[in-house]
Amino acid sequence: MKNLIVIEGKEKYQYDDLQSLVKNFISTDYYEMSKEEKENELEKKTIANTMLEKIKTMKIEKEIKEIDENAFILYDEITFILSLAKFNKIVLLERTDANIFSQYIDKQSFEDNYIIINKFANEIMKKYLKDK
Repeated sequence: MKNLIVIEGKEKYQYDDLQSLVKNFISTDYYEMSKEEKENELEKKTIANTMLEKIKTMKIEKEIKEIDENAFILYDEITFILSLAKFNKIVLLERTDANIFSQYIDKQSFEDNYIIINKFANEIMKKYLKDK
């Protein structure tokens, strides 16, 4: 069983790690890009995912005080993926023991093998950004 499963429309993708997911959903050479190139790529992808539905975006650059729960958060690849899940652009499932995104939530009450990350995207994002 893979650590991450992503469902986008009728397509289903499986990944062992976050890096593989990022390479597929952002850019295959994302991790070789400069900081500025990464920011530009994330901005382009964010615009493409928010424009039609007029979803507001919130770009975070330095100190993170509070996030708008109704905005697509643009900070890094993790907030991008979580925002895709939050706005149901993808369905993101994580194996319960993987601790990629789910490390930020209490998993004691879960009995299934996978957690639907979409349900917890805002909570995970807040805790993730708090650590930054």
